Amino acid sequence: MPSSYTAAEKRRIAWLALKAGKQSMAGDRNDDTIDPRLKREMDRIEERAADRGAREVQALERRLNEARNAAATAKAAMRTSRGTERAAARRELHDHEAAARRIERELRKYR
Repeated sequence: MPSSYTAAEKRRIAWLALKAGKQSMAGDRNDDTIDPRLKREMDRIEERAADRGAREVQALERRLNEARNAAATAKAAMRTSRGTERAAARRELHDHEAAARRIERELRKYR
């Protein structure tokens, strides 16, 4: 599932990883010497980021659907009009298609 970490969460994960590394180096190599509180905190951060990422993907998919519907409407308007109305509808179509492409690029980051 896609995750979306905030800058503070990234810093916290790095700090926790360093702390866990120190604890691991200090203990016996055959035993798990990492504090369970560190693991729980890391899991909580990952769960929040996964939830946020899923919500962002859903929102982007909704916006993509809206942009595609608007492009289809503009295309129908372009095909049924003439002159300056047709040119305006063509510009609107291009704008909606460009917005859909931007949203698709953003969605690729999550997959």
